[in-house]
Amino acid sequence: MDDIENYRSYLLKYYKLYPEAFPCGFELGFHWHDKRVIKKQKGLIIRRIKLTDGSVYEIVPSSLMPYMSGLTQEVSKGLFLRQWGVPYEAIAYLFGRNAMYWERCEESLGRLSIVGSLVKRHLVPTHLAADEKISYWNGGEVYIGLTSSADCVLGAELSMNRVAEPFDTENLQEAYGVFKSEALDCQADYSPKSVNLDGWRATNQSWKNLFLTITIILCFLHAFLKVREVGKSLKEKFYEIGDKIWEVFRKENAIEFRQEIATLLIWIQSNCTENERVKNKVQDLCSKVEKFVGAYEHPQCYKTSNQIDRPMNMLDRYLYQMRYFKGHRKTANLKIRAWAMLYNFTPFSQRVQKQKNKPKKSSRFEEFNEFVYHNNWLENMLIAGSMNGFKQSHTIR
Repeated sequence: MDDIENYRSYLLKYYKLYPEAFPCGFELGFHWHDKRVIKKQKGLIIRRIKLTDGSVYEIVPSSLMPYMSGLTQEVSKGLFLRQWGVPYEAIAYLFGRNAMYWERCEESLGRLSIVGSLVKRHLVPTHLAADEKISYWNGGEVYIGLTSSADCVLGAELSMNRVAEPFDTENLQEAYGVFKSEALDCQADYSPKSVNLDGWRATNQSWKNLFLTITIILCFLHAFLKVREVGKSLKEKFYEIGDKIWEVFRKENAIEFRQEIATLLIWIQSNCTENERVKNKVQDLCSKVEKFVGAYEHPQCYKTSNQIDRPMNMLDRYLYQMRYFKGHRKTANLKIRAWAMLYNFTPFSQRVQKQKNKPKKSSRFEEFNEFVYHNNWLENMLIAGSMNGFKQSHTIR
């Protein structure tokens, strides 16, 4: 870094390889603005550049955590355990420092844009799955709006206020709206085509308010589970009913789907006279045919909630391990966002990596983008989160 000409050549070299990690306007040129020496890091020189539009950016090595709080390689080991909710005290016992240090390191990850840090050389996915997790903050219920696609978490946000009523559309819209703002920052013309939801009225209305042209796909799995709740006592008869319901799901086009639904409705009325509750639930499923057939207009959409259920399961364990939220709402939200970043960037287990070896994928970030910036998962995250992951607005959260 002492030889500024070599340093300039170094930056230009990596700009050609990874232009998305640099600010807009970098290609028009820059000049050296100033520098500072970090005495605690053996006299490390940190330089700032000034672009032609007057904006100033600091260039910091990915080997250092934000605010020079530690070495990334060392911190990555402790934060790796946080994806399972390992207590901060336990991490401090294993890797030193204190519990507050590790808590603040984790929360710093929540300041990055989830969408901007993940989406690099592809467009933001247009087929989504979403659901809300009801959690607890200082004893009151709050929503966590979770958005997922391509096995990655695209949005995770705590609602601003506690749940006020059974159909709290305003709180939900505020939580899901953060995903929208981050997606638009990443791709100005972003407009999702479909989102798979469980059918809750407040969730449906929230997504319709955020994206006027989006198609809402009702989760077929949730409709089946409602039948199963009242039909398990039928034993063998229920398996027959279940097979017929899933036969409807497997139809390849809307015409066949409608025909099979009509056939199922006739069959259940004449073959399920011993249990009115089961018959009513199947009839209710059949009455929602118009909410299901929209999936055939979008072949790449998610027909069931499996896409959102997988991260929701991980989130549920994480929340239980930490016994939900106490303290300030902002720190609670940073923890949720940090969990989403960990979900996307931490490496798969060796067993999973063996299954993803053609070609081998180390994490969800690599699976989505087909490359990594660095072999260490946390350094890879910090590079991907350059400028806090925002392309247009670099506001510090």
